[in-house]
Amino acid sequence: MEYNNEKEMYPDIIESIKYYMDFYGYPCKIFKTWQEFENELYEKYQKEFDILGNLGKPDIMVIYTDDMQKEKTLIIEVKKEDVTLLNIAQAKMYGDIFNADKVFLVGPYELRRSIRQYFDVNHNILKYSNGRMMKFVQFKDKKLMLQNAFPEGGELF
Repeated sequence: MEYNNEKEMYPDIIESIKYYMDFYGYPCKIFKTWQEFENELYEKYQKEFDILGNLGKPDIMVIYTDDMQKEKTLIIEVKKEDVTLLNIAQAKMYGDIFNADKVFLVGPYELRRSIRQYFDVNHNILKYSNGRMMKFVQFKDKKLMLQNAFPEGGELF
């Protein structure tokens, strides 16, 4: 299915992330932050939302509980077009400001070869707060292709 814009992708991405959270047994709440900041999320991240001001906001945020019963935050930034360095910087900014446990940069195309090759030289290109590594996740056939996330290895959630 072809999407006209990023917002048309969100419902399918939300369904896909729900599937994975259920699969891993992680209770979660998904926030449609492109629309509004619900009070529950605003109370948790008031300073972070205030500092962002009009710089934008993450497309989707997920608060979930992992198998150690620890509450975690996943930020999902969606791009309809080929991912650029500016898109990576934007996702890193959200990861840093919200001190997110995980950040997924999602797009319908494979990550550019030049970015993959540069990652081999400098891993910092995908690092954010406390040395955490964001993941690029391809969105294909209405599904997040987590099994093919880049970079490989490490925990997904």
